Amino acid sequence: MAQNDKDKRVLFITYDLSGYYDSIYAELQSRYGQVDYYNTINYSYRYKNAWQRLTAFFYKTFYKTKLKNFYKYEPLIAEVSKNKYDITLVIRPDVFVDDHLKILRKISGKFIAYYHDSINNIPRKKDVLHFFDEIYSYEKRDADTYKLKFIPNFMYYEPEGSNPEPETDAFSVMSDDYRVKVLQKLGKVLTDTGYSYRFYVKKDNAETDPYITYIQKRINNEGVLQHIKQSRIIVDIHKFGIQDGLTFRVFEAMAFQKKLITTNTDIKNYDFYNPSNIYVIENADNISIPEGFIETPYQPLPREIYNRYTVSHWVDMVAGGNYNEVEEKKYRNSK
Repeated sequence: MAQNDKDKRVLFITYDLSGYYDSIYAELQSRYGQVDYYNTINYSYRYKNAWQRLTAFFYKTFYKTKLKNFYKYEPLIAEVSKNKYDITLVIRPDVFVDDHLKILRKISGKFIAYYHDSINNIPRKKDVLHFFDEIYSYEKRDADTYKLKFIPNFMYYEPEGSNPEPETDAFSVMSDDYRVKVLQKLGKVLTDTGYSYRFYVKKDNAETDPYITYIQKRINNEGVLQHIKQSRIIVDIHKFGIQDGLTFRVFEAMAFQKKLITTNTDIKNYDFYNPSNIYVIENADNISIPEGFIETPYQPLPREIYNRYTVSHWVDMVAGGNYNEVEEKKYRNSK
């Protein structure tokens, strides 16, 4: 840590439903003199009258601007605009209108963004690139196409002590979308081979399925971590065809030393990939999990590789200014 970091003031803005970035906030607090933290998920706005609603519709239709987001985040911008920051780090800057990003740019010595969604998934991310000094992305394709800095997600939680005896073989939780069919097929394979699992899918309407438990209420992150502790394997059905960056499920598996079943074939290109720990579904119509994969113990990662995905290292790279070509090659498993 630089000698003068304790004199720096940092602005950290997230869009975080699950609390993943609380760990980043804590790490920033340990390094810098003052850290102002805002989670945009906590802000809401209701139109005050029909005129506001009509105006918002006009802006969205003709200018592709979500005027509601202007109203929603105006109190946040008004508050931080009174200050000057040495570093501003924004997760999901696409939720802000351009005028707000201009203000954030003006009050920031160094203006940084992190994308944990692909530009393919959220096109506005492309529109706001020019506001930032540095943009980091977990999506290799975006990093290559738009000259961003590639860095994966991180282990937001590292458990202390050993895992309890598992109660089930596999666990997954996800929202209801096109990926569910793959989860159903995996559930059938596990059922046919005599393995237990808990597959939860959040859906507004109740539904019965032989392989999936549909839930109407979101499982909070504490609940997710409890399920992970009680399972031998974590299942990650990523948004194939939309984005290939590694989800937080991957890093939960790493932190808890759990085996992983994933649809993300690009995981084979990462330095931590070990077929003894990670099974990749390459064809959802032909899932054949080797018995040895499930029955054999997890093989711990070398400490050097494990440390690369800690919160501390992530902050070193993104906020600490230590990112370079050597580090990027390590993440890409390049020689």
